[in-house]
Amino acid sequence: MTDKTTFVKALRPFSLIVAIATCGLGVSLALIEGIENFGLVWLVMITGVLLQVAVNLTNDYQDINNKQFTEVQLQAINRNTKIGWMIMLLAIILGLYMVSIRGWPLLLLGIVGIFGAWGYTGGQINYKNRGLGVLLVFLFMGVLLIGGSYYVIAGTYHWNIFWLSIPFSLLSSLLLLSNELRDYETDLADGIKTLSVRLGYSIGVKLYYWLVVLTYMVSVLLYQANILHGIILILITMLVLWQPLKLLNTAKKQRYRLTSLTGRFYFIYSVVYIATIWIPLP
Repeated sequence: MTDKTTFVKALRPFSLIVAIATCGLGVSLALIEGIENFGLVWLVMITGVLLQVAVNLTNDYQDINNKQFTEVQLQAINRNTKIGWMIMLLAIILGLYMVSIRGWPLLLLGIVGIFGAWGYTGGQINYKNRGLGVLLVFLFMGVLLIGGSYYVIAGTYHWNIFWLSIPFSLLSSLLLLSNELRDYETDLADGIKTLSVRLGYSIGVKLYYWLVVLTYMVSVLLYQANILHGIILILITMLVLWQPLKLLNTAKKQRYRLTSLTGRFYFIYSVVYIATIWIPLP
């Protein structure tokens, strides 16, 4: 319990791959189309990571009412939350600068994104506790973040961006689901009603498998539709899955690495996927 309230643990470094990969994909798609604005590229990447960091640092605040913490732990959570909101404010300021360049559509997208970041554990919405985290992360930290990153650089949008964003969106949901499965017993005892708690652990495991299967099915369909230009190396990334899949049916103490190993898979898949977009790989 103590470890989870420290700054480094609250930062959840493994999850930062979501912001890096999704923003990286949106930026890459714009650059591949010949739209070069490297100042905005860096701004998009930095803002995306800051937003993810802010969400991570404020994530534990709502657990204060559900769990028993020592005074030191409460101080750590309050400190992390304050830092998180300061970082969120910085991300908003950078976002408003980008809005001044791209106009009201980006402002609307930014408002939705801030709502998604705050609503994960914030206030009465708290969609994590409503069992909606896995679903809404697909939208907020997948489709919208990738599309928004592309839009900032290109100033436009087209359907191929949406289709290419689906595998990463599924993996964002997979990473969050792995976190829910890792913490299943603790969340159940504390009354935190994540999707896995609501459905039960065994169904959560089945959903993990289905998200993996859907990720590769969509990748193959994108390849067959000539939207994605390579598939073999993407399929080979399945070899990295054996470790997290093995942990799904183990005891609680053995599952502590499930989320970090799922994050490693996400990282390897995203690198190969983006490389396949840049270079005509098999």
